[in-house]
Amino acid sequence: MAFQPDTDLKPVSPLNSGWIDHYFGIKAKNSTFFRESMAGISTFLALSYIFVVNPAILSNAGMDRSAVLFATITTSAIATLLMGLWARLPFVVAPGMEMNAYVAFFVIGALGFSWQQALGIVFWSSVIMVLATIAPIREKIIDCIPDAMKVGLAFSIGVFLILIALNISGVLVYEGVTLKSVGTLFDGKAYALLLGLALILVFDLLRVPGSVLIAIILTSFYCHKMGMAKEVSDPVELSSRMLAAIGALDLWVLLDPKSISVLVVLFVLDFYGSIAKFIGLTLNTNILENGNVPRRKQALLVDGACSTLGAALGTTSMIADVESAVGIGMGARTGLAAVVCALLMLGCFLAAPFLHYVPITATTGALVYVGIRLCPGLDHLRRLSAVDLLVLAIMPLCVIATFAIDRAMLAGFTVYLVSALFAKRRVNVFLVGSVLLLATGLVLQNI
Repeated sequence: MAFQPDTDLKPVSPLNSGWIDHYFGIKAKNSTFFRESMAGISTFLALSYIFVVNPAILSNAGMDRSAVLFATITTSAIATLLMGLWARLPFVVAPGMEMNAYVAFFVIGALGFSWQQALGIVFWSSVIMVLATIAPIREKIIDCIPDAMKVGLAFSIGVFLILIALNISGVLVYEGVTLKSVGTLFDGKAYALLLGLALILVFDLLRVPGSVLIAIILTSFYCHKMGMAKEVSDPVELSSRMLAAIGALDLWVLLDPKSISVLVVLFVLDFYGSIAKFIGLTLNTNILENGNVPRRKQALLVDGACSTLGAALGTTSMIADVESAVGIGMGARTGLAAVVCALLMLGCFLAAPFLHYVPITATTGALVYVGIRLCPGLDHLRRLSAVDLLVLAIMPLCVIATFAIDRAMLAGFTVYLVSALFAKRRVNVFLVGSVLLLATGLVLQNI
């Protein structure tokens, strides 16, 4: 996501003086204490819906809403605080929508893993993420992924989120991972999806802060009015229930061969997704130093290390959130904006008693909205080669047909590998390794 170059910035405020300015480099980035603080507040409003959606999605997979909320708030606040204080970058960290949906509806719902086993896989994928970030192999792994493949992966994730929303709303009917039939657009759940999406788009057009969260709240009122809130779980409580998932992850899950492909998918989504977001969010801003994201390694380590923490507490992988774009767009250039956002996250515990009023149906519009944002634009498509466009078509079609991201990745990697062999180009050993690993995981899933 690109932004306009830094121009017309106001003079630095006197509030920036002292150790805060010295540590974060606020003046050096031509920003102000006030601008960084307001950007942090705006980012919090933009991403606060995650504290509603994440418990709703994971509770649908059998987890306790109170436990998920505790893990979501605690891990997000710690990770975002580290991103601000250690990496000193204006990125916020929270559970990825693509991660929680993949875990809840595919890993648990389709493959049949327990939520404890799923958290175990999240933990080990995060450990690999940390090791790969520390090791020199990190850059080589990143380089083996063609740029268009990264676009295809984002596109596939977007389609996956949209399919989940359509499945929840009854528009599409899946049996396991197989698309069985097309439902209807003319019932209450489908109307809830359309209402939620329309509200988000209208609020975005009017530049209303917290548009996604407001839309979810209003759609929840609609669901209750239409009698569609029976699916809501027990009320979220500020009680010992919040600690129920701590340490409940199953670390022996890797003994199950079927976990390998899931491990690969979670690793790839986290590792490559973070790189893409760091680059896209900072493009055309003075956050970049010599064309590179400063302290990128620290930022990647925050993602990986805090994902292990999240799994231990009871939530899915943590990622640098795209809602960071809101704060950066408002002028955030340093880690101070992330620190402000992290402190506000802790206040979400006060909203816990109200979250049980939000049925998962009320979040479908938000899922579609996030999915649409991950789809490539026409300008980007015009720059792609024929092979790139083929990959971009095959990957989302695989997701639709199989309800599985790993199979889409395998198809995309295979097309690039075959095209390289036919063109007699040098084949990257890491590309071959990715194909073999994904293929092995697919075989093991079906044993």
